Amino acid sequence: SDIILLNLANWFMGITLLNFFTILAVCNAIVSTVKNFRPVVPGLIYRSATLDKLSVSDAEQLLQGTYFNNTSPFFTVIDLRNSDEIKKGVKRRTDGSKVFYSSLRESQSVHIPLLHNVDAFWDEAISRMDPFERTKATLESAFKRGALDRAAARHLECGGLPLLYSVMLVSSGGPMVTALNACVKSLDQGPVIFHCEKGKDRTGLLAMLIQSCLRANDVDIIEAYSLSGDLIGDEGAKTSAEGNNNGMIDWGYFRGSPASAMQDTLQWIRLRHGSVEAYLDNIMFSYAQQKDLREKCEVLLNETP
Repeated sequence: SDIILLNLANWFMGITLLNFFTILAVCNAIVSTVKNFRPVVPGLIYRSATLDKLSVSDAEQLLQGTYFNNTSPFFTVIDLRNSDEIKKGVKRRTDGSKVFYSSLRESQSVHIPLLHNVDAFWDEAISRMDPFERTKATLESAFKRGALDRAAARHLECGGLPLLYSVMLVSSGGPMVTALNACVKSLDQGPVIFHCEKGKDRTGLLAMLIQSCLRANDVDIIEAYSLSGDLIGDEGAKTSAEGNNNGMIDWGYFRGSPASAMQDTLQWIRLRHGSVEAYLDNIMFSYAQQKDLREKCEVLLNETP
């Protein structure tokens, strides 16, 4: 196991910032209609925004895997959006996206909505409020319908991305584990891509957890997260967590992907759980499962020509 960790560490160190941007530039130049697209583990695991806006050419390249520098196309696509978001996306799919999805077998398209449990999300958001403000809003609810929800929304806006992410990590632990297990299982068949709407928030958190399993350092994790703001620009005005929108939140408070947001999120995890690995173990993605992911990536990377 020590050799595996050393090899993975050396692999991450070998991908310098310059090499990472080179990979990113090549991927985005070739797959131009796949927004916010880049590798989490090059050749194995990728992340992106929605795949509902593909050109026919880009859809074909995704299906054939021609931009991998190998012959392996994506085998599994993991969609982290809620069902209502997917329905909206289906209605506006381009011809390229229709070609892409119609070419996938049912087993290759996996739906794991990270924010499916809306009640759990808002219960956690409410629990983070100042006790006095929470009590005041609760009392107001007897006279003003939705007063507590509106107060929780204002509190979430004030807390910004770090609060949003910590609430998501608490309320969506189960789906996070399901997504991680899907990645591990699917890697046996071929490369995996996971995405939400913008590829920033839900996708960013899952990418952070995978990178942490592979023992990436904070600098690499934060730099990878920060790229989303540049890659999606104004499209990021509405957070990719908008699938949990109850109509009361101003998602403009969650623009961009500043380094401080991920830095604060990592700090929150460590203050509450001691480490990201301990958080994963707490939500039932055990240390043994984390090791399995590391070992599988190590083996597959060594097999890559």
